[in-house]
Amino acid sequence: MNIHAKRIKDLQYMLKQHRLDGLLLGRTLEIGFLTGFHLDDCAMLVTRTGAWVFMPKMFVEQFRSKITFAEAVSADGAAETAALARVKELKLKHAAFEPESETYTRGTAWRKAGLQEKGGLTGALRAVKEGAEIETLRKSCRIAAKAFGLVKPHIKTGCTELSVYRRLEDVMQAMGAKGPSFNLIVGFGPNSAMPHHETSERRLKNNEAVLLDYGCVYDHYCSDITRTFFHGKPTEEFRKVYSTVAAAQKAGLAAVRAGVKARDVDAACRNLISDAGYGQYFIHGTGHGVGLEIHEFPRVNTKFEAVLRAGMAITVEPGIYLHGKFGVRIEDSVLVTRTGCEILTKTA
Repeated sequence: MNIHAKRIKDLQYMLKQHRLDGLLLGRTLEIGFLTGFHLDDCAMLVTRTGAWVFMPKMFVEQFRSKITFAEAVSADGAAETAALARVKELKLKHAAFEPESETYTRGTAWRKAGLQEKGGLTGALRAVKEGAEIETLRKSCRIAAKAFGLVKPHIKTGCTELSVYRRLEDVMQAMGAKGPSFNLIVGFGPNSAMPHHETSERRLKNNEAVLLDYGCVYDHYCSDITRTFFHGKPTEEFRKVYSTVAAAQKAGLAAVRAGVKARDVDAACRNLISDAGYGQYFIHGTGHGVGLEIHEFPRVNTKFEAVLRAGMAITVEPGIYLHGKFGVRIEDSVLVTRTGCEILTKTA
């Protein structure tokens, strides 16, 4: 069965489980996930027995030439209005929408029209990768990983954070990426101690830490990787912090496997860092899901109880941040397997 047809079937099964008659979708990302058709200005209705995509007339023949498991409907006006009209036409008493994926305006209109709010349905389907999307995710991660080796030799005293940012983008696009998966973070010296530093014109000095947090989008799938190194002769303090973070990440990776709670992966990293005396300097969660979006289900932090399943893709990214000095973060995107994980962003 076509992977997208299977996803619609899976969603229809979920509708029955949740006693819903239908789900209305307005965001391109979810519609693309379910159909493989990634064009804007569309809306989709999935019921227990059917699926319709409402779109501008100019898209209809293109859609029909590629997709047979969902019906294309030409919308004279706004696609979401046409989709809502179909809900009323079919007299669906228990139709819903996912509030986390809709705009405020669209969600408000659908709520006023009597639709229920039911989050997490397509998110649950997206959490476990299968079929060709796994290889696409691997390709996205391979591009990002290879970029590190190509860019690192050009990071020299006097270059700016922004120049490295641009080189990373250019190198990944030359390998087939559509663009970056988020605003890339390049931090030199004290800037590396800010987990969400905004890349600047600061120039690299000799004997400073360099942190690169970046990724790309390849065929709609995101990658995420962080590498930290020292430009010049590393201090003993840097060596100690780096070795602690590296050991913590290794422990986190070893903890990843199907059946383990996400918070247990976080604990594997956090406990090692705390035992080394740096617990107060690990100031964020250990990771997150990654796929069509850079942050997806599940979260990997101290509180997330979700159990990892084979096929989930997550990041493992412990860090230690010494304000005013430097920060160290090491991050890989990994694919959860039954017995462990496959590291997708391996670098030499």
